[in-house]
Amino acid sequence: MPARSLTAPDVETMAPALWCRRGDPPTMQSMHRHNDVEINVVLRGELRYVFAGRPFVVREGQVAMFWAAQPHGLVGSRAGDVCWVHVPVSTVMGWNLPEAELGALLQPWPVVTDSALVRGRMESMIPSWLAEYEAAGGSAVALLEIQAMLRRILQAAPAPTGATADDVPRSPGVPDSSDDPGLLGTEYGSETRAFREGGPRRVLPERIDHMMAMAQFVIENYRSALSVEDVARAAHLTPSHAMTVFRDTVGATIGEYLTMCRVAEAQRLLITTSLPTTDIAERSGFGSLSSFYAHVTAACGMPPRQYRRLAR
Repeated sequence: MPARSLTAPDVETMAPALWCRRGDPPTMQSMHRHNDVEINVVLRGELRYVFAGRPFVVREGQVAMFWAAQPHGLVGSRAGDVCWVHVPVSTVMGWNLPEAELGALLQPWPVVTDSALVRGRMESMIPSWLAEYEAAGGSAVALLEIQAMLRRILQAAPAPTGATADDVPRSPGVPDSSDDPGLLGTEYGSETRAFREGGPRRVLPERIDHMMAMAQFVIENYRSALSVEDVARAAHLTPSHAMTVFRDTVGATIGEYLTMCRVAEAQRLLITTSLPTTDIAERSGFGSLSSFYAHVTAACGMPPRQYRRLAR
């Protein structure tokens, strides 16, 4: 897997790859997902995410690590100095981590530590990693260092924590748009479509609250058959208004977000269990085996069985 140092806009569309970046938090136009382990080191400033339907803040001095298969995106951040490292899950699986550490890493919520030792070590290593990647596409030495740091983060972190809804930033709004209501089946939409029209989106305060309610409802119920009406009811909105609010704040339709959640769970089950694909399709909420194969293949770039074989 090639290593890269990327500018901020590439993050939302890039394929899984080993890469590092350091600088100001990027402005993101959409929720996105990628099959990497992501490490964020906030040296100065603050990162404000929506992660798996919930607000999540990485504060100054903290190190956060998460499996980025869960839908996530920055909804506002404080400028500063942040280090990012992405490691493909296939690379991490090849490290044969202890079961407890792997389980903590693949949970659907970030691992966070305030350890000054881990933060200082990451800050000192990032410049050499950047130089190695840009000069020669990475090295085995850097990978060993990243593996060691990943394990230090897991060992230093307390139980997973998240921010409250009050930590989600507020900003003024954008014009309405709409899409068609209906049953949210697994054939609805494409999870890879990003909402990019009109530049950075600015969102009304109440829309953030409504979006969080709907995203959390999807996260908690994606294994079931859902309709737009079901999701809209969670935010006390009409279906048409709910779709507008969700698309304008998340950068994807409700159906696309639902598919992201189902694919993330399918990936987790493919990696961590020996269940047959028929069971995984059902447990992930896909209405048919063909839909499961189509969406997982589109997200992973390969059929589910091949993904399982390479990732384990």
